[in-house]
Amino acid sequence: MRVRLAGAGLGRLYLARYPFLRAASSLVAELGLDLSELSSPTLAPVLKRALGRVVEGVRRGKVSPGLEDEYVELLSFPVAIALVASTRNEFLRRRYALAEAKRAEELLALEPLEKLLAIARDFGWWARPVGFLENGIFYEFSLALRDYLRNAAGLKDKKWRLVNRLVRSGRVLATRAEVARLLAEEVRRRVEELVLKAMRELREVPGPLKPYVEKVLALLSELKLGEGPSLEAAGEVEFEAFPPCMKAIYAALSERRHVPHAGRFAFTAFLLNIGMSVDEIVELFRRVADFSEKITRYQVEHIAGERGGRTRYTPPSCKTMRSYGLCVGADELCQRVGHPLTYYRRRLWRLRKARRAGQAEREEREAGEASEGGEVPGEPQGGRAGGGEDS
Repeated sequence: MRVRLAGAGLGRLYLARYPFLRAASSLVAELGLDLSELSSPTLAPVLKRALGRVVEGVRRGKVSPGLEDEYVELLSFPVAIALVASTRNEFLRRRYALAEAKRAEELLALEPLEKLLAIARDFGWWARPVGFLENGIFYEFSLALRDYLRNAAGLKDKKWRLVNRLVRSGRVLATRAEVARLLAEEVRRRVEELVLKAMRELREVPGPLKPYVEKVLALLSELKLGEGPSLEAAGEVEFEAFPPCMKAIYAALSERRHVPHAGRFAFTAFLLNIGMSVDEIVELFRRVADFSEKITRYQVEHIAGERGGRTRYTPPSCKTMRSYGLCVGADELCQRVGHPLTYYRRRLWRLRKARRAGQAEREEREAGEASEGGEVPGEPQGGRAGGGEDS
C-alpha cells in the first residue's frame, strides 16, 4: 500500500522525518488509520516499526531515523504512541519522548535554515533568520526570549544560561545546532503530551497491540528501568535529615521529572559524601528517564574520585545552589548554614538527640509504671517464664 504523503506543501520525506508535526498528524487522520486493523498484513510493517521505535527507546534511549519507507515511518509514530500509552507506564512515557527527541535533534541538525524555521513555527516560535559572526561563531537565528527560555531552562551546559548568551534587541542569537537542540526539547514535550492524550482516550488496549504491550513491559522489567530503590528505605542514610534542596531533587527523580545536570551532580556528590556507595547511587538513578548504566556509572565514579583526576567532589555550597535555581523550600536551619552537608550533619545530630531523649523518657516512664505496680522491670509476673508452679 502506498499513499501520496504530500500535504500542506510538505513532501512525504519531510513528514516521515518529523511525524510529530501538525501537518503529519492531519495527514494520518485523513488516511484513517484504525488501531483495531493493525493485524492486517498490509499494516504489518507499520506495527513492526512501531514496536521497534519503542524497543529502541527503551534499550538505547534513542530512536533510529528509519527512513527506508516514508509511509511506514509516518504511520508507525502514532501506533508507537498508542503502544506506549497502553502500558500506562509513566517512566516509559518520559523515556520514549526523550528517545524521539534525540532522533529529531539528529535529523534537525542536517536541515537547511528554511526548514528549521518552518518547524520552529509549528511549535509557535517567533524565529528570524540572521547572519551574525562573533568570536568565530556564526549565528543564523534570532529567537524570541520566551521561546529560548522555555527550552533552555533544563539544559545542563553553562552556555545555555541567559547571562552567557549573545542578545541583540531583546532577542537571543543561536547557531543552527543550538536551534536543533532547543527544538528537540519542544519535541520531547509534545511527544509526552501525545502519549498522555492517548492514555486518556484509550479505554482499553487495542487487540492487535496486546502482545506488544506485554513485550514492552517485560523488557522494562528485564532491564529494571524505572525501578530504582527508594532512599527512604536505605539504612545507610537518614532521609529525614536531608536539606530541602536535596529532598526536592530526589522528589523530581522519583516522579520521573527532568533534573538538570547541575542538580544531578549536586545530588550525587551529596549522597557520596554522606556514605552511599557508587553502586547504590547508580541503582537509584535507574528511575530516571534517560538512564544509561554505562554513562551513569562513569559519571558517579568520576564524582567519587575513582576516575579522571581522582578528585572526590563535594556538592556545591548553598550560594551556588541558589545561583543554579536549585535552592527550594529553605527552612530555618537553611538560614544558619552555608552548605548542604552542614545542614545534613546538624539535622542528623538534632534527630538523634531527640530520639535519645525520647528513648530515655520512655524508659523512665516504663520504669515508673512498673514500680507503681510492684513489678521488677524485666521479670515476668505470675511465676517463672514457663508459667508453671514450684514443685
